[in-house]
Amino acid sequence: MPADESHALTTEDRVEAVTAQTGIPTEAPSYRRFSPRLTWLVDWATKGSLAVADQALFAGAQFALNIMLARWLDPEEYGAFAVAYAVFLLVGAVHTAVLIEPMIVFGAAKYFANRKHYLCVVLRGHWLLAVPAGLILLGAGLFIARFYSRPVGQGLCGLALALPFVLLSWLTRRAFYMELKPGRAAAGGVVFFCALLTAVCWLRVMHALSPVSAILAMGVAGLLSAAVQLLWLRPRLFPAPDTLSSGEVASEHWGYGRWALAGVLPSWTLLNFYYLVLPVWIGLKEAGELKAVMNLAMPAIHTLIAFGVLLIPLLVRHLELGGPSLMQRTVRRVTAIFVAGSGAYLMALWIFRVQIMGLLYGGRYLKFSGLPVLLVGLTSVATALTVSFGGALRALERPDRVFWANVAASVIAVSFGLLWVATWGVLGAAAGYLASYAVFAGALWLFYHKLRTSRDRGADGLSADRSP
Repeated sequence: MPADESHALTTEDRVEAVTAQTGIPTEAPSYRRFSPRLTWLVDWATKGSLAVADQALFAGAQFALNIMLARWLDPEEYGAFAVAYAVFLLVGAVHTAVLIEPMIVFGAAKYFANRKHYLCVVLRGHWLLAVPAGLILLGAGLFIARFYSRPVGQGLCGLALALPFVLLSWLTRRAFYMELKPGRAAAGGVVFFCALLTAVCWLRVMHALSPVSAILAMGVAGLLSAAVQLLWLRPRLFPAPDTLSSGEVASEHWGYGRWALAGVLPSWTLLNFYYLVLPVWIGLKEAGELKAVMNLAMPAIHTLIAFGVLLIPLLVRHLELGGPSLMQRTVRRVTAIFVAGSGAYLMALWIFRVQIMGLLYGGRYLKFSGLPVLLVGLTSVATALTVSFGGALRALERPDRVFWANVAASVIAVSFGLLWVATWGVLGAAAGYLASYAVFAGALWLFYHKLRTSRDRGADGLSADRSP
C-alpha cells in the first residue's frame, strides 16, 4: 500500500486488517456506538472478572490448602511442605517460561488460526519437560530423606508424582487466554478447587494428612481439572504438517522464552529463596512461620497475577491496533487500577490483621501480626507495579529487560535479605521480600520508560539480538 494511502486508513480499516491477518476478532466496531473509554472499561471489567475468578479458584485452592495445613500440621511439618512447595514453584516457573508464556503471546496472534494444532505441539513439550523433572525430583527426594530430612524428602517424592498433572492443569487453563476466554479456565478452576479441598478434608478425617499426602492431593486435583479443560480445548492429536512445524514452534518458544528462562532463578529467588535458607540456618519451624505470614499477601498477589495474564494478550492486541500510544494509555490505566486495589487491600489487612490471623490460624502465629504483616502488605503494592510494567515489556517481546530487572532484585534478596534473615529471622525475610520487589518494580519502570520514550523502536533495540 502506498504511504499516502496508509495514512488515510480509518480505525475500522485498521481493525479489519488486523483481524484478517491474525484471525482475532476485535471490539473496535462498538467504539462507534459507545464511548471508547466506557467500552474499554466494560470489556476489561468483564474479562478481568472472569480472569480473577479463574485465578481465585486455582490460587484460592492453594491458599485454602496452606491455611488448613498451617492449622492442622505441626510448624515443622508445615515447614517441610513449604520447602517442597518452593521447589515445585521453581519447576513451575521453568515450565511457564518455555511453554505457557510464549503460548499466550504466539497463540493470541501468529498461531491463532491454527491454535488447536499449535496446542498439540505445546502439550508434547509439556510431557517432554514434566516427566524428566519428576524423575529428578524423585531421586533428590530419596537422597534428602536418607541424609538430611525425612519429611522434606518424602514431600519431594510426592511432588515427583504430582508435578506433571498440576503443571498440565496450569497449561490447559492458560490456553483459553489465547482466545481471551477466561470463563472456561475458571470452570476448570471449580473442578480443581472442589477436588483439592475435598481430598484434603477426607485425609484429615482419615488421620492421613501429611505434607506428602497434601501434595498428592494436588496432583489428583490437577489431573481432574486438566481432563475437563482438554475436553473443551479439543487439541488436534497430530499437528498438520502443512500448517506448522514442531521445530518452528520450538524455535520460536526458545527465542521468546530463553530470556524468561534465564530469569527463572532470579524470579523464583524473590519469593521462595528464604524458605530454603531458614531451615538451614534456623529450622523448619521458622520456614512454616514465614509461610504463614506470606499467606496473608497471597490473595492480593494472585489477583494481580490473574489480571497480568489477561494483560499481556490485551497489550499485544492494542499495540497491533493502535500502536505504542494506545498501548501506553492502557498501561497507565491498568497501573492506576492495580496500585489502588493493592493499596486498599493493604489498609484492610493492617486494620484487621489480628482478627484475620486469629480467624485463619486459630490463635497461632499472632506474634507476627505487627511489622511483618505491614511489610508483606507493602510487598503486594510493589507487586502491582511489577505486573503492569512487566506485562508491557513482555507484550513488546522484551523479556530480556524483565530478566535484568529480576537479576537486580535477586541481588538484593541474596545480599541484604540474607543479612536481615540472619539478624531478624522471619522479620528479616519479610523485609527482604519488600526490598527486592521494590527494586524489581523500579527497574521494570526504567526499562519500559526508556522503550516508550524512544523515537525509533528499532534504534532502541526492539529488534536487536536478545540472546541471554
